[in-house]
Amino acid sequence: MRASGILLPVFSLPSEFGIGDFSHTAKSFIERLAAAGQQYWQILPLAPAGGFNSPYQPLSCVAGDPVYISPSVLLRKGLLTEEDLSAWTALSTEMPADKICYEALLPFRKELLRKAFSRFEETPAYRKYCRDNADWLQDYALFTALRAHFGGISWSDWPEELRHRKPEALASWREKLAEEIRLELWIQYEFRCEWQEILSCAHENGVRIIGDIPIYASFDSAECWTHPELFKLRKDLRPLAVSGCPPDDFAPEGQRWGNPLYNWREHERTGFRWWIERLRRNFELYDMIRLDHMRGFESYYSIPAEDPTAMNGRWIKGPGMKFFKAVREALGDCRFIAEDLGLITPEVRKLIKRTGLPGMKVLQFAFDGDPDNPYLPENYTENCVVYTGTHDNDTTRGWYKSLSEEARQQITRYLRSSRSPGISETQASLRAPLFSGRSACELLVMLAMQSRADLCIIPIQDYLLLDSEARVNTPGTISDNWEWRMAKDAFTPELAEYIRRLTSSSGRMQPQI
Repeated sequence: MRASGILLPVFSLPSEFGIGDFSHTAKSFIERLAAAGQQYWQILPLAPAGGFNSPYQPLSCVAGDPVYISPSVLLRKGLLTEEDLSAWTALSTEMPADKICYEALLPFRKELLRKAFSRFEETPAYRKYCRDNADWLQDYALFTALRAHFGGISWSDWPEELRHRKPEALASWREKLAEEIRLELWIQYEFRCEWQEILSCAHENGVRIIGDIPIYASFDSAECWTHPELFKLRKDLRPLAVSGCPPDDFAPEGQRWGNPLYNWREHERTGFRWWIERLRRNFELYDMIRLDHMRGFESYYSIPAEDPTAMNGRWIKGPGMKFFKAVREALGDCRFIAEDLGLITPEVRKLIKRTGLPGMKVLQFAFDGDPDNPYLPENYTENCVVYTGTHDNDTTRGWYKSLSEEARQQITRYLRSSRSPGISETQASLRAPLFSGRSACELLVMLAMQSRADLCIIPIQDYLLLDSEARVNTPGTISDNWEWRMAKDAFTPELAEYIRRLTSSSGRMQPQI
């Protein structure tokens, strides 16, 4: 069934407290999505962000980031007071309205959570949550408490008895840090309660949530500390090899991501139990999941850990269909989107075809002059998800403006041509030499919506016709990422009505419920 949705990270939602969270603004956004005839809201990972605030270097594969817990919800629950929140007024006057200032925000939010926890009284629901999630929650709470105690340094630099998880040391530190551990247990409970409200609101409005799972865990993560046997580590628990991708025209030295690689032999020996539980937990949060870096399940790029670049890496076979068969046997037919961008070999295409998962098509990759380019709409099959761009791309308006005049002419000719299914005859007959950035963005959105792809996801920035200042992430860089915030009144009723008309004319209208 044809459908459409909007891509917007939760942290980019407008909020009175410096970052998007699980407040009424999230519910308002969902209601506006429904008014616009959209069936999906795609977000980025909600796991605790690691280095440089990246959600793709998470401190845990199943925990939630406390930054999304809403101060206004805690106020409503009586866990915070107006006086507790008043300090934010003075602090926020020094912050830009369209950017997240993590350095000021995170300490303030942590202090608010401490105050809220001091007023929290345990309930049967809280105790049940702790019991039901004990297999990961207790270790994660200890990991987080230890990490804070040691000043945020990596677990690999903790005392030896903790690095190697000696039972006596773990028991001793659980006692020493009991209050911090209880704080972390409550934070995860509150995160789940607030997200459940958002998920219920979405379902009541006929909207489904598309989550995102990074393929790799961070080295500095609870999972790598608690399950070192599942990763390619040396005897001293340092990485033996790390993740990345090989050199290409855009990165002559390749990209060294630095995540520890999986010990797939051990995963297979256990029937992929860790992965299955990870997916099970995440499907409690989301209706559909984008599997990041799908090609890594077929073959992954292994870089010697001591190498500063990706020049000496090599491809190694991954688990392939064994993994997906095990997941299907354990969890049934899960709804995944295969992130199949980048260097895709015939073997990867074969794996994706065998799984039956829809792949991704990105219009910004389509216009290189090759008529067989798989990102051109005429080359799609129905079983795919089309985007104008993703969180790793520039906004479509910014991308178009950054191109050479020759490239923009090529795109203009394509958009005016009769073979472009999303453009009317009137538009095709126009003779202006080049589209403006705004016009090209509007037409590319229309092209994506009217393509044959079963699902179309448009970043909200492209509906808002925003320039490069609204870009979410620039791969290969470590600053100025994950900071963009949507303006409070940007998603207007008028824009929702425009999107609804486009959705209807494209045959993607949300059914009445």
